[in-house]
Amino acid sequence: MKKAFTLIELMISIILLSLIVSFLYQSVAQLQSSNQQFLQKTNAIQKREEVLKLLYNDFINASSVEWSNKEKNLDAIVMQSNNSLHAMTQPYLKYKVYRDDNTLRRVENPSETLDAENKVFRFNEIVKEVSFFKVYAQKGHYLVYLKAKDMDDIYLDIVPPALSVKKVKPAGGTPNSGPNNNTKTRAKG
Repeated sequence: MKKAFTLIELMISIILLSLIVSFLYQSVAQLQSSNQQFLQKTNAIQKREEVLKLLYNDFINASSVEWSNKEKNLDAIVMQSNNSLHAMTQPYLKYKVYRDDNTLRRVENPSETLDAENKVFRFNEIVKEVSFFKVYAQKGHYLVYLKAKDMDDIYLDIVPPALSVKKVKPAGGTPNSGPNNNTKTRAKG
C-alpha cells in the first residue's frame, strides 16, 4: 500500500501555513509603523538641534541685538552677527515669524536696510507652524523661547562672550603667586 497525504492532512497544513503567514504579515506591518514613528521623532530631534545651533551661533556672535517688533507671542529681532550662512561679512540678521504661514524666517543682509531691488538679502525658513517666539534680555543674558508644532519647545539661555568670563578679586589685598592663588575665573552658563 502506498503512503500518501490525505486531503484532510493537506487542508490542515494549508490552514496552519496561512495562520503563520498572517502573523508574520502583522509583525512586519507593526515593525514598519514603529520604524516610521522612530524616523519622525529622529527628524524632529535633528531639526530642533539644528535650530538650537543656529540660534546659539547667531546670538553668541552678535555685536548688537535689537527688537524691531514686540508682540504678545511673537518678537522680531534684528542683530549684527559674525555668523553667516551665505558667506557675508558681519551680516545683519532678522528673525521674524511671518503671519501668513506662521513660519520663523531668518533674513541675512549685508547692510542694515533691506535691499529688495538688488536682491542682496538671503532668507531661510527656520521652523514652520510657530505659535510662540520671544527673546528677552536680562542682565547680559539673552533668553530665547520658541514653541512650534511637532517640535519640543526650545529654551535657550545665551551669555555673550564678553560677559561669560568674569574675574573675581581675592579678599584682602594682592593675590599670592603660586598654586594657592585666590584669583578665580568663573564661567556662567
